[in-house]
Amino acid sequence: MSIRLTVRMAAPSIIISLLLLTVGSVGGWIVQHFQRSTAQTVSLDMATIQAAEQLVFAIGETRMELAQFLATGDRAHLQAVPAACGHIERWLAETENLVDDDDEKSLSRRIRAGYQGFVAQWQKLPAAAPIERTRQDVARLNDDMAANKLLAPARELLALEERLIHQSSGRNQVMADRVAVFLCLLGACGAAAGLVAGFGIARGISHSIVNLYVPIRAASGRLEEVIGPVDIAPASGIAHLDEILRSMADHVGTVVDRLQRTQIDVLRGEQMSALGQLAAGLAHELRNPLTSLKLLVQAAVEAGPDAGLRGRDLAVVADETARLDRSLQTFLDFARPPSLEKRRADVCQVINQTLELVSARASRQGVSLRGDLPPQPLVIEADHEQLRQVFLNLVLNSLDALPHGGAIRVAAAGAATAADKDEVTIAVADDGPGIPAELVAQIFEPYVSTKETGMGLGLAICRSIIDAHGGRITATNGPAGGAVFTVRLPGNREEEKSCKTS
Repeated sequence: MSIRLTVRMAAPSIIISLLLLTVGSVGGWIVQHFQRSTAQTVSLDMATIQAAEQLVFAIGETRMELAQFLATGDRAHLQAVPAACGHIERWLAETENLVDDDDEKSLSRRIRAGYQGFVAQWQKLPAAAPIERTRQDVARLNDDMAANKLLAPARELLALEERLIHQSSGRNQVMADRVAVFLCLLGACGAAAGLVAGFGIARGISHSIVNLYVPIRAASGRLEEVIGPVDIAPASGIAHLDEILRSMADHVGTVVDRLQRTQIDVLRGEQMSALGQLAAGLAHELRNPLTSLKLLVQAAVEAGPDAGLRGRDLAVVADETARLDRSLQTFLDFARPPSLEKRRADVCQVINQTLELVSARASRQGVSLRGDLPPQPLVIEADHEQLRQVFLNLVLNSLDALPHGGAIRVAAAGAATAADKDEVTIAVADDGPGIPAELVAQIFEPYVSTKETGMGLGLAICRSIIDAHGGRITATNGPAGGAVFTVRLPGNREEEKSCKTS
């Protein structure tokens, strides 16, 4: 009888809740569909605005080069015009791919026609004409073609895109107002339904609380297996429920404390295991040179006090001592985090210095070194010495992979990011055997090496240094074979100096 009464009282609440759920779901779907459509439109308009802004900037860059030639008479500014035209072509093509409105397409066609006319007039300029005639031709080209037939329609397109995105924002605001009204109505109906459902829910909760004792007793039985006897008083009504739950919470807290101690013990064990691995690696690297030194000393002792060490023996002692020093320094570099002394550094200059350091060894191995660097400097905030250590390590690894000759290419470039800053990218590629497929994912982990005598710490140190600079380093195999290590560093380019390729 009690169950039937509960169901009967809860039936109106259930019906109203289902109705509200249906209305809310349909309304939510409509709002989501509209928001998705609006978001796509706004996203397309924003992309078009960005492309149009870049197009205007590229046209302005071209006009600036022409204006500087007119002001100074330096033909070097005319030599920079083709590169600026390349930027115009790039952003004009991007704009043409994005526009979808008739007015937008009309303006983009005007810009395309103006650009083609500008290029045609530019190509007709005589290369060896007198400076005054060249100035007259360039002035006419700058005023007539660049300003009137390129820059003007590009600015019109930019203004049109701004109007379109304002219209989209207005439609979005209207929809937001309607959604607000809809949510208010839905909330009022929900409150009414909540009042209707309150009594039935309260009755169900009251009955459930009384029945909580059964699962509590089951849980206490499981706790007894872990911490021993658990004293739970027999159920005597709702008044004692709080006391029972507090007791259970105390016992659960005890179990959690034990689990935490266990986790600490496990972590300590992992640390000891890592320490043992480090000690084993250090012992392995030190044992061989120490064995060589030991054999030399024993041979000298057996030969008598007058024999001593000389010639080749002393050379071996010096080599093995240097090897010990390098091994210890490598482990120290790996064990301590890099301490950066950041200052303005030109990535091009660092790469050129690195290539000069290894040029002699590359020549002996018959390896061709090539640096593909931009003419302008790539200036970033970085630790010059540690950055050179990273590039030197990567190039030396490539040389180790090419004992019988080959080619190594170091390329650097700057690419604009969404934050309107530059991300400098450096790639070190070789045509060696590449990285084994099973090691690509873990090549930067400690003690992972593709060389039989390698410690597997060099690339781990490189990753630590690059991470400290806020960058990232990745490793892949090139499509034509060989390994490719890519370093990406945040920074801003400056047009102050010239960086020569190697």
